[in-house]
Order: sequence, then structure tokens, then C-alpha cells
Amino acid sequence: MNTFLLRLTITLSLLAMSSFVYAQVKIQSWQTSQGTKVLFVHTDQLPMVDIEMTFDAGSARDGKHFGLASFTAGMIGSATSKMTEKEISLSFNEVGSQFGTRVRKDRASLSLRSLTRPEILSQSLNTFAKVVADPVFKKDILEREKNRLKVAITQRQTNPGLIASQTMWQKLYGEHPYAHPVTGTLASVEKFSVKKLQDFYNQYFVASNAQVAIVGNVDLAQAKKIAEQLIEGLDKGGVPKSLPVPQPLKQALEVDVDFNSTQTHYFLSQIGVARGGEDYPALFVGNHLLGGGGFSSLLMSEVRKERGLVYSIYSYFAPMKVAGPFIIGLSTKNASADEADKVVREVLADFMEGFSDEQFQLIKDNLIGGFPLRMDSNSKILGYISMIGFYDLPLDYLEWFPNKIAGLTKQDVLDVWQETIQPNKMLRVKVGGKE
Repeated sequence: MNTFLLRLTITLSLLAMSSFVYAQVKIQSWQTSQGTKVLFVHTDQLPMVDIEMTFDAGSARDGKHFGLASFTAGMIGSATSKMTEKEISLSFNEVGSQFGTRVRKDRASLSLRSLTRPEILSQSLNTFAKVVADPVFKKDILEREKNRLKVAITQRQTNPGLIASQTMWQKLYGEHPYAHPVTGTLASVEKFSVKKLQDFYNQYFVASNAQVAIVGNVDLAQAKKIAEQLIEGLDKGGVPKSLPVPQPLKQALEVDVDFNSTQTHYFLSQIGVARGGEDYPALFVGNHLLGGGGFSSLLMSEVRKERGLVYSIYSYFAPMKVAGPFIIGLSTKNASADEADKVVREVLADFMEGFSDEQFQLIKDNLIGGFPLRMDSNSKILGYISMIGFYDLPLDYLEWFPNKIAGLTKQDVLDVWQETIQPNKMLRVKVGGKE
């Protein structure tokens, strides 16, 4: 009884603390004069602001030119009509601001971090706005970056872990836009040209396809002014077509790739869920128990602690615009690969049959108590509100999600997992040397 009361007290305290933290993340949203969505969170702990402009311009928009989205975004900031690559770099560096780009399968992001001292912020924003709205793709820089990328792609072909990952995406998604590598292939990169980059930029880096997220020590009026400044130089443009819905495998598939290595890299996967689905909290909680909770997870306990087959093992869902994958991954000695596969499948099957009430409650408590740590910096908050905006999630998502977890029962989790996961129709990929 004392143990029960203690656990109840801790749980209620964690819930109260979580509610307090999420109450502080007040997301304000509006549209610019060009119709661009803006999300803003005011924080005053530091005299800084973090900004991210996000476009539906990830590698899923590459078409037949694999890697074009990533390469185009990476070239933004290399020159404008009035500034050279060196001048852009100096303009950011002399005021200590940071500019960056990132491309994933769904989205491309351009980011800025700056101090909010007026003269510093003004220079940072002016340079950022020019870089975003007036990029020039110079042929000499393009050729230099193509050569660098081709070297990187060649090096990746010597990494069995990366080969296993890409094989998994290709086999799982087939002809779907998620199937190809974000950075492209040697053959596709060779065909990049100034015109291809300019055409891609003109189509996707437009106001109608953009989103602005702002977190930091600026007020609402400043945030609105910043958003207008960043968007005003972009063409209005349009919104790209929706991505096709990926089809799950109709039967189990096993793919072995011989590679001269002492370790075998292994993935067990299937098509999972899209971002924003009602079932995702239950899948998230269950996955934390299965393989997403580090040393407290069942896969880590059975495959590493009990049998010593691996150093690391994990599982996760990657929800995206359309259904992303569910993945279990590990690496092990070549001689242990078959045994590891057998144990992984056994653990997954046992997990889907059920788990203890104590295990379930402990995972829930840990997740609810740990959520405040996911919001302890501007950059983390920025990541969340960018996700919320891009995937059209409700503005109270950061309250809804932990509250949804708190209300889940063990049977809720089991029902969703048994409906979503198909152990007999999964893709198994192994890349490594023979025993």
C-alpha cells in the first residue's frame, strides 16, 4: 500500500510538472501577407532567437533527379546576386550568428540563430533574407560541391551500416519517393546543373510552400516583422501535390547483402504510420518498452544483457507526411546474425502478446516525467513547433500528447500494436560477411 501511494504521488507530481512546463510553451500562429504559416514561442531566458524556415522540399520531391533537393538547399548561402560566398560567411560570422540548412525526406529547412541585440539581429536577418530569397547557383561552386558529394557517396559505399539502411528503404518503399537516398547517387549527382537547381528552387522555395518558426527573446510585434521580412522576397508560388500512400509488403521479404566485414548490420522493418495519427501515442509508448527505452527496453535486455549478442539494439517509428517505417536495428558478429534475428523476432512476438502492468506503468511514468526535458532549450522547442506546423498538428499538441499517454491503458497499447504491426509480413535486411 505504501509503494502504491508513493508511485501515485510521484505520478501526480510528474503530471503536474509536465502540465506546468507545457503551459509555458505558448504557441502563437498566424499567416503573413503572402499566406505563409508562422509559429512563434516567446522565451526570455537568453538574449537569443532561433528561426527556421521550412519548405515542403525534401528528397521526396526529387523526382528522377535523386539528391536534387538536398543539393539545392545546400547551395543556398553560397552566393546571391550581390554577395559572394565569402561575403555571406563574413556577414554571419562577424555578428556571431549561425546559418544552416538541413534536408530530410519530407522537408528542407533553412535556419538562423542570432543574438537579439538590435544591431546584431538586424544584420543577421538582412543577410538571411537575402540568402533565402536571392540565391545564385554559380557553376564553379556547383562543380566543387558535386565533387565533394561524389567523394562522400563513394565513402558511404564502404559503410555496411549505411548500405543496410539504404537497402531497407529501397526494398520497403519500392517506387515510392521515400525509397531513394536523400543525397542521391553517383549517377544522379553527375547530372546536376545550374538550371536543374534553379528550376527546383523556383518551384519549391516559394511563399505558399513555406513555414516560419520563431523561438526566442523577441515580442509578438518583432516576430511578425521578422516573418514578413523573410517571406517578402519569395515568389507566391503554389503547393506541391500530395505524396502517394505507400503500400505495405504483401508477404515477408528477406534480403542478404554480402560485405567484407566482421559485423553484420541488421534491420527488421515494415511500413508504419503517418505523422499526426491518433494511434501514434500508443505506438510510441509501446515502442519505448520494446526497444526505444535504452537499457530498460525488452530488446536490450534479451539480446544484449541475457545473450551478449550485440552492443546496441533499438527500435523506433519514423512517422512522416505519409506512413514512415517501423524499424528494429542492430549490428552483431557475423556468426551471431541468425541467432540475433531469431531472438529479435521472439521478443517482438512475446511483446505483442502482452507485458506486465508494472512494466507498462513504469514506462508511462518515465515518459511523462521526461517530457519537460524535451523542452529545455530554444532549439528543442523550435524543432517541435516546426514539426507541429509542417504536419498540420493542433497547436495544443504538446499538451495533448503527454495527456494522451497518461490516459492509455495496457490494452489500448496492445490493441494498436496488434492492429498495426504484422510480424509475418516484415522486411529483414542483413549486410555483412559470411560466418
